[in-house]
Amino acid sequence: MVLEISLTDEPVRGNQLLDRPCDEIYVVGEGETLHTISDKCGDPYIVEQNPHIHDPDDVFPGLVIKITASKPRKLVG
Repeated sequence: MVLEISLTDEPVRGNQLLDRPCDEIYVVGEGETLHTISDKCGDPYIVEQNPHIHDPDDVFPGLVIKITASKPRKLVG
């Protein structure tokens, strides 16, 4: 039996360390849109998960949103 222990808070699958591209709580930066954040973070459902966003076109720096990345990226193979 092999026990795998991660020294980071990143998820591990098998012997692969997976990277979450964005934290679950995300602060919008200058020039970002929901589309660019969705692409960067792998979350196509940002609007649905953030009911405080009444107008998806009214996104501004400092806005705090919830992110649920759908596809973690592999760091180590």
